[in-house]
Amino acid sequence: MTDRTNDIATLITQLRVVGQLTRTEAQVARLRVAQASSDAVRDELRQNAADADGRAKRIAGALRDLGALPDPVTPLFGRVATLVRGALEQAQPLDEAVLGDLVLEHQLRDRAHYLVALAEATGRPEVRELAEHLVASHTETIQWLTDVLADLGTGRPAALGASPLQQVAAHVTQAANTPARGALDTVGAGVTQTVEAATKVAGAARDTAADALHTAATVTTDAASGLAQTAATAAGAVRDTAAQALGTVTEATGKVVTGAVQGASAAADAVRSTAEQATGDAVDGRTEAADEPLAASTGTPPIAGFAELPAHAAVAALRTLDDPGDIALMLEFEQAHGNRPAVVAAARLRATTVRTG
Repeated sequence: MTDRTNDIATLITQLRVVGQLTRTEAQVARLRVAQASSDAVRDELRQNAADADGRAKRIAGALRDLGALPDPVTPLFGRVATLVRGALEQAQPLDEAVLGDLVLEHQLRDRAHYLVALAEATGRPEVRELAEHLVASHTETIQWLTDVLADLGTGRPAALGASPLQQVAAHVTQAANTPARGALDTVGAGVTQTVEAATKVAGAARDTAADALHTAATVTTDAASGLAQTAATAAGAVRDTAAQALGTVTEATGKVVTGAVQGASAAADAVRSTAEQATGDAVDGRTEAADEPLAASTGTPPIAGFAELPAHAAVAALRTLDDPGDIALMLEFEQAHGNRPAVVAAARLRATTVRTG
């Protein structure tokens, strides 16, 4: 009896997590509508968002059937997390953003497989049917995103296009990884646009975080405290990512972009300051590693200094490799060191592209 009770508790926990991730998936699909390359793709993305909303409702219904208490705070977490995600990916090239979408879809599919097993163990056929539907839906979305990445990697017209800010980020990455510095003039011309966009994103994040904290405070004191910690951690993530991306610009353009870096850092400081004022205490974000570290490799990678490169720069560097052996060595090196999901996925995609090209 105790084992069965524990299994049902685990089932409820996993359903709550999948429900939260599904709401994030719906918001991401809506963000991608503006990046669609055609009306047909826009319609498809809107339908994907509606389908994700439907799956979230079915998950909520399954939780009610299991006797789980309502969770009014989780949607607020999702709103803040989605806004921060949108801000972070604007400092990355488009392929990095798509790789992030792939990570989300793989996690949803893997958790859905786990739900199938839990539903069998607890004798819940209706939950198993829902979980199998989730597996099929996320498998289809993973294939779609993989095709988009393949199109981006081979230079073919893709279903998604980069936003203006992502185009600037792509130029920055290219300039930072190209021996010839002829692209610096183009990067310098885009710095002002980058800073203005970053400032707008920071302002939106500040307003949404404050609104979410106020709403959570009216629900329950404990829930408000948890949301405050999430908002402060999210603000720290925005600041760290902005500093990393604009730090790359500084290396590429030198003194020309010093003022731009200071402007973006000030915008990120505004987000952190607002979160700290709302909570009353500064909360330090901590990130737990999702995968176990692999054994360290003593080999020298074909790309010097690869372990020190940020994820988006490492992905860009992998695209310069044409030898399957070098790509395999880079994949083995990454798995033995940083083991970053986006970089590992990009290495495997590059290997497939080279083999089929």
